[in-house]
Amino acid sequence: MMNNKDRLFDKDGQSFAITYNLKGNSINEWEKQYKSNELCRQRKRKDSVLLTHEILSWHRDDTKNITLDKMEEMATEYIRQRNPKGLFVAVPHFDKDHYHIHICASGVENKTGKSLRLSKENLGKLKKDIQQFQVDRFPELSKSVVEHGKKNKSLLTEKEYQVKLRTGRETHKERIIGILKTCYKKADSERTFIDLVKDCGLQTYDRGGRTTGVFYENQKFRFSRLGFTEERIKELEKSQTRDRELKQTRNNEQKRSKEQGLEK
Repeated sequence: MMNNKDRLFDKDGQSFAITYNLKGNSINEWEKQYKSNELCRQRKRKDSVLLTHEILSWHRDDTKNITLDKMEEMATEYIRQRNPKGLFVAVPHFDKDHYHIHICASGVENKTGKSLRLSKENLGKLKKDIQQFQVDRFPELSKSVVEHGKKNKSLLTEKEYQVKLRTGRETHKERIIGILKTCYKKADSERTFIDLVKDCGLQTYDRGGRTTGVFYENQKFRFSRLGFTEERIKELEKSQTRDRELKQTRNNEQKRSKEQGLEK
């Protein structure tokens, strides 16, 4: 989250890092406080969730209307609605042509030890409420409005969700989605995306001459069912083309500048 490679800075080199219920300015200081607070947990188990990684993101078509101030206000409001008794770190990023905020939330409330876990119902309510805040406060971000619970159906089936509630463990599907997200972020083309997936130890399978999914624990998982549609994967090719065009444009501008300098 604090890596400057994808972190968002304005033209003056400024950014923000919200540290809610935390003291100090370093990762080491925050880490100690997260660990210390975890000792207050009321109900302890071997597979307790110590931290959650949560993301606020905006559609690329809203890029011209996004500012760091708006993102910071949205993150602050999200924390207030999520649970102001938790420990949070929130940092803005920009990659894959869209703005987003990474949020690290503690597993339990500050000092009380009560779980910060959200039920599926409460998570759905949080999504709708924070979006309504955005609609009221920043109506210009209209491209980022979605119909929660309708168009964006959960990738987990009801049976899978109930198993997760009962065991508290990550499902196979969630594990694979996490791997695919990491590979997608690193990839610059469809080919490198598939190669990275294979490097992670996942066996792929083809359909109609195209790699469409992976095998895991003797089960097939189709990319499209995991949120990685053919259109989304092809976006990697478009991004690579844009990067090449941008690089060529910069080279042409530098060449013209040198030629003009020689003429003078």
